Amino acid sequence: MNGLIEHAAYQWGRWIAAYGQHVAETGHVEWHGLENIPDEPVIWFAWHGANLIGLALHHKISNRPCQAFIPPGIVGATMTGWLDRAQFEPAVLPEDGRGNASAALKTILRGLSKDKDLVIAVDGPHGPSERVRPGAFWLARMTGRPLIAIGVAARPVIRFPRWDRHMIPLPWSRVAVAVGKPFHVSKDQELDQSFLNSIRDMINSTSRFAWEIV
Repeated sequence: MNGLIEHAAYQWGRWIAAYGQHVAETGHVEWHGLENIPDEPVIWFAWHGANLIGLALHHKISNRPCQAFIPPGIVGATMTGWLDRAQFEPAVLPEDGRGNASAALKTILRGLSKDKDLVIAVDGPHGPSERVRPGAFWLARMTGRPLIAIGVAARPVIRFPRWDRHMIPLPWSRVAVAVGKPFHVSKDQELDQSFLNSIRDMINSTSRFAWEIV
């Protein structure tokens, strides 16, 4: 029974990815800040609610292989299907507060050292919404890779009624993607609340810019 449920979840994830790709292909997509993208692996970050269209559009701006974290369990099975269809490489995390995340982190670190991007929702996978977790910035500090904030907006769009109010743009929507300026995290940077608040403000500013466009 568990195998059937996981298979159904995996197929559902592939359908989600297919819908995102359909929106990306039919929508009128406006890009802003493409000149900010450096010629090296990047850690791209955004809010979890932008995943649908953000993952569908990532390969439009980067031709490098790309990785993403996924949670365990049924949600992870759905995300695996989603990422497989979207041509991302998954790294499975343990449940919050349980298990050891070292295997997933080592996978990501190896990828960043071998010219792979990483995309990460910094308030995911379970929220709270728009509360920044430090993982992406710890990885940036470890690897020296640049980070870029992404803001995504679309009209018309449906907001899925769950914790992240996930954006579901309709086909033929107008979509705006704002690409922030790259920055690095120094080896001595404390990933304290003040730093995380500055990241929150950075994503919100980039997102507001995208919404002003649409």
